[in-house]
Amino acid sequence: MLDKRYAEARAEIERNRLIENGQSGALFFAALAYGDAMEENKLFQTASHLAKLFCIAAAFIIPNLLVIHVLL
Repeated sequence: MLDKRYAEARAEIERNRLIENGQSGALFFAALAYGDAMEENKLFQTASHLAKLFCIAAAFIIPNLLVIHVLL
């Protein structure tokens, strides 16, 4: 009984490890594709830059609005 449960748990751990290895490989190729697209497409460069500026602005504005909402 314990051997069966151990084998099932070990198989699940191995399966999760393989999935995580695949995800890290996919992340690498996605980063390469993103870099290639940034070099080739001017519209994508502009959209990426605007998204970056939006995230930076949100990081500065949202905490201030939260403080104003909670304290006032």
